[in-house]
Amino acid sequence: MPSIPRRPPAAARAGSLVGREVELKLALDPADLPRLKRHPLLQGSRRSTARLESTYFDTSDLRLAKRDLTLRVRRTGRRHVQTVKSGLLRQTGLFEREESEHPVGEANPDLTAIGDAALRRAVGGALKEHSLQPIFGTAIRRTKWRLGGGGKVQVDLDLDVGFLKAGQAEAPICEIELELKRGRPRDLIRLARDLGRTVPLRLDVASKAARGFALYRGDSETIRCAEALRFDGDAPLGEVVLAVLREGLAHVAGNQAAVLDGRDAEGVHQMRVGLRRLRAALGLFRHQFQAPAREDLAGELRWLAASLAPARSWDVFLSELLPPVAVALAGETELREVERGARALREIAYADARAAIGSGRFLNLMLSARLWLAEPPWSDDAEPDESARNLAVGILDRRHRKTKRLAKAADRLAEPELHALRLRLKKLRYAAEFFAPLFSERRARGYLKAISRPQQSLGHLNDARGLAPLLEPLAHRVEESGAKAFGAVAGFHAGRIDALVADARRTLSAFAEAQRFWTRER
Repeated sequence: MPSIPRRPPAAARAGSLVGREVELKLALDPADLPRLKRHPLLQGSRRSTARLESTYFDTSDLRLAKRDLTLRVRRTGRRHVQTVKSGLLRQTGLFEREESEHPVGEANPDLTAIGDAALRRAVGGALKEHSLQPIFGTAIRRTKWRLGGGGKVQVDLDLDVGFLKAGQAEAPICEIELELKRGRPRDLIRLARDLGRTVPLRLDVASKAARGFALYRGDSETIRCAEALRFDGDAPLGEVVLAVLREGLAHVAGNQAAVLDGRDAEGVHQMRVGLRRLRAALGLFRHQFQAPAREDLAGELRWLAASLAPARSWDVFLSELLPPVAVALAGETELREVERGARALREIAYADARAAIGSGRFLNLMLSARLWLAEPPWSDDAEPDESARNLAVGILDRRHRKTKRLAKAADRLAEPELHALRLRLKKLRYAAEFFAPLFSERRARGYLKAISRPQQSLGHLNDARGLAPLLEPLAHRVEESGAKAFGAVAGFHAGRIDALVADARRTLSAFAEAQRFWTRER
C-alpha cells in the first residue's frame, strides 16, 4: 500500500544537529513519581540528571508560533544551545517535528546559527522586520534513562519536573518524554503501555511551547475546542484522512484535565464533541481502513462516549433545562430541592466519567489510536495518494441531496423522523467541515452556517425530549415537599415540544436553499 511521502530534512550545517524527532509525551501526577522511579523498566538502566533553564523567543504578537515555529535557547551549566522546531504545537501525544539545534555563545538567539536552510528561511520570513523578545521560560530538573541499550529499539525516557513562567504567571511541569532513538513508533507505544500498567499516565497533547504561549496569552489550558484543519486544496486523500483523525484525537485528549477536574461542564461537552467527530470520520472514511482495526477503535470510542453521556445529560439539565423553569416559578423554594437532587446525580455521573478517564482502558484507547495513525491500517482497496477533492465532491453531493430532500419535507415529518434528520444533518456538517479546506473558505462558511441553525433547533428539541430518562432517578432524590416543583419541570418542557418542532421545521426549510460550496449549483 503506498504511503504518503514526507519531505526529507534538509542537510545539516557543520556542527549542528538537524533531523526529525519522534516523541511521545505523557503527563503524570507528582504524587506518582516514586512509583515511576521504581518501575522495573527503569531499574538497571543508565540514568543522568541535569537542571535545564530555557527561554522561548518570539515577537510580541507571536509571529513564529502562528506558523508553528518555536525558537528557544537552553542553558545547561555554562553551555547555551539554540533549538528551532517546526511542527504542530499541539498533537495527540506523539510529536513528529523537524528541528535544528546548534550551540550559541550566549543566552540570546542567533538566527545565522540555524543549520537547516528551510527552517532559517521560515523563521526569517515570519519575523521580517519584527524583533524577537523573551516570551516565557522553563526551569526543570530532567532525569534521563537510556532504555534498550544496543538493541534494535532504543528510547530515551526524560522525566521533567519544574515549572513554566510567563511574566508573573506560573504553571507546573510534571511529564515524561519518550524519544525514539532507534526503532518504530509502535515501540514507543509499547513502552508507554508497560509504564501505564503500574503508573497512572495521561497522553499529553501540548508541548511545553504550546503551554508557554497559552500562559503568555492568558488562555485556559484545560478546555480544547475543535481547531481548524489545515491542508492544501490538492492534498492527497491519505493526508486529509489522517489530519481529520489526528485533530479529533487531539480534541478528545486535550480535555482530559477538565473532565478530571469536573468544575467546568465544557470539558465533558468538548470531549464528547471530539468523540462524535472521530466516530463520524470513521464512518465517512470506513472504506479506507481495514475493517477489524476500524471496528475495534469505533467500539472503544462508543464505550467512552457512553461513559460521559450521563455527566453531560445532568450538565444540560442544570444549565439549560432547569433555569427557564426557575424563572417561570420565581419564588418557589421547592425548586431548590429538585436542583439539589440533580447536583447529587451529577456528582455520581462525574465520578463515573473520572473513573473512565483515569482508567488503563482510556490510556490504551488513546495509545492504540495514536499508533493506528502513526502506522495506518489501510485497507487493500484504499488509495491514500488519490485526490481528496474527487472523493469529497461525491460524498458531499450524496449526503446533501438526501438531507435536502428530507428538509424540504420537514412539515410532514413526525418527531422520530426529525430526530433521524438531526443525526443526518450532524453527519453532513462534519463531512463539510472535514473537506472545507479543499474548497473556498468563504462559501464553506456560508454553507456551515446554514446547517448550524436547524441543527441547533433540533438539538433543543432533543434536549427537551431527553428529559424523560432523567426524571425517574431524579424522582427518588426529591422529597415529597418538592413533588410540585418536580412536576412543574416535566410539565414546562412537555409544553415546549410543539413550539420547538415548529421552529425546527422553519429552519430546515431555510437549509433546503443552502448553496453547495464544493461545486456550482446548476
